[in-house]
Amino acid sequence: METPEKPPDLFESLAEWLLDQGLHDTSLEDLVSGLGRRLIAGGVALNRISAGSMILHPIHPGLGITWEAEDGNVNRSRMPFHVLATEEFKNSPFHYLFTENIAFMRFRLEEDEVEPEFPIFRSLRAAGVTDYLVMRHSYERTEKKLWTDMDAGAEGVSTAFATRRIGGFSDFEIAGLRKITRHFSLAYKQQEARELAETLLGTYLGAYSGDRVMDGLIRRGDGTDIDCVLWFCDLRGSTALADTMPREDFLAMLNEYFDHTAGAVLAHGGEVLRFIGDAVIAIFPFEDGARTPTDMARAAVATAREAIMRIDRRNANLPDADAAPIRFGISMHVGSVMYGNIGTDRRLEFSVIGAAANEVVRLEGLCKKLDTQVIASARFNEICTEPMVSLGAHPVAGVEAGLEAFMLLEFAPENIADNKIVPLPQG
Repeated sequence: METPEKPPDLFESLAEWLLDQGLHDTSLEDLVSGLGRRLIAGGVALNRISAGSMILHPIHPGLGITWEAEDGNVNRSRMPFHVLATEEFKNSPFHYLFTENIAFMRFRLEEDEVEPEFPIFRSLRAAGVTDYLVMRHSYERTEKKLWTDMDAGAEGVSTAFATRRIGGFSDFEIAGLRKITRHFSLAYKQQEARELAETLLGTYLGAYSGDRVMDGLIRRGDGTDIDCVLWFCDLRGSTALADTMPREDFLAMLNEYFDHTAGAVLAHGGEVLRFIGDAVIAIFPFEDGARTPTDMARAAVATAREAIMRIDRRNANLPDADAAPIRFGISMHVGSVMYGNIGTDRRLEFSVIGAAANEVVRLEGLCKKLDTQVIASARFNEICTEPMVSLGAHPVAGVEAGLEAFMLLEFAPENIADNKIVPLPQG
C-alpha cells in the first residue's frame, strides 16, 4: 500500500502561489492583499502587511503598499525625492535595515521598550500591534549610486508583518514568513519593473506612445496612420534669452514654460510627443465614440486658453521687475499623420510624420506676422465649434498652396473684420 503524499503546508503553498504571481501581470496591490488574505485563511493572526521599495522614478523614488486586515483596504503611497533627506524617513525600520545591511528584525511591541525604538511604533502600539517583523531583500546593485541622498544599494524590497495576537507570532509562523518573503520580493520586483517601464515610457514618450511600445510596437518602421488634432507652441526670443540670462535662470524659465504649456496639454487629455528645443508638439488623437474630432478641437482650444492663462499669471507675479516675461505662440491643425518608430536600429523615436506635422509648425510661424498668439488652420476651423475669424491665405515654406489662417475671436486684433478672407498673393 502506497503511503499518501503529505499535503504541502501553508507556507509551501504560498511560495508556489507567489511564484505564479511573478509570472503573471499581478498588480502590487493584488499581490499584497492576496498574500494577506491567504495568510489569514491559513490561520495566521495577521493585522497588516506593508511593503516598500526604492525605484528609479523621475519624481517619486519611494513606493509603498499597505494592506489592512481589518477592512481589507490596500493603499499605495509615493514618496518624492525631498522626503529622502527627512528625519522621519531616516528614522524608520525599513531605512534602518538598509543602512545596517540587516535582512531580518523582530520587534516585540508588547514590551515597554524595544531596541532600536522607532517613531512608527507609537502608532502601532496604539493600534494594538504586539509583534512586528521586518525583512529586506536587496537587489545587490551596489555598484551604482542612483540617489544623491542615499548610498548605493538602496534598491530592494522591504516587507513588514504585524499582528495583534497576545504573545505575537509563533516560531512556526516566523520561519514561514521569512521563507515566503523571498518569493514575495521576487514577485514584487517583477511587477515593480513592469510598472517602472510603463512610468518611464509614459514620462519620456507620453502615455499614448508608451502604451503602444508596451504593446509591442518596438521595431523600426512599426506604426500606424492616425487622425488627430495637432497642437504646437514655440517660445519667442529664446536665442536672445539664452544669450543674456545665466544658464541656471534660463533653464529654470524654460522648465516653467514647459510646465505651463505641456502641463496644460496633459491636463486636457493630449499627448506631448516631443520637446523640440523650446517648442512643444502635441496631439489629440481621434477615437471612435470616445474622442470625436469636435471634442478634440474643443480640448485643444481649452488647452491653448489654459496655457496662456498660466503664463500670464506667471508673468504678472515675477519677483524681479527686470525679469524676462515668457512669450510664445500656439498653432492648431487637423490631419492624418504616420505615427510610429523612426530612427536607426540602435536609437529610435516614436513620433508623427506627414504633411500635417510640417504644416502645424509652419502655421505657428504666422502668429507674429498676423499679430495673434493663437492661430488655427482651415481644417481646424471646420471641426471647431468656437467662432473664428479668417486671417486670409498666406504663403509658407514647404506648402505649395499656402495656408489659410484662422484665429479665435477673443484673440482677433481690432482691425480684422469678421470672416474677411485675404487672397493668397500670386507670383
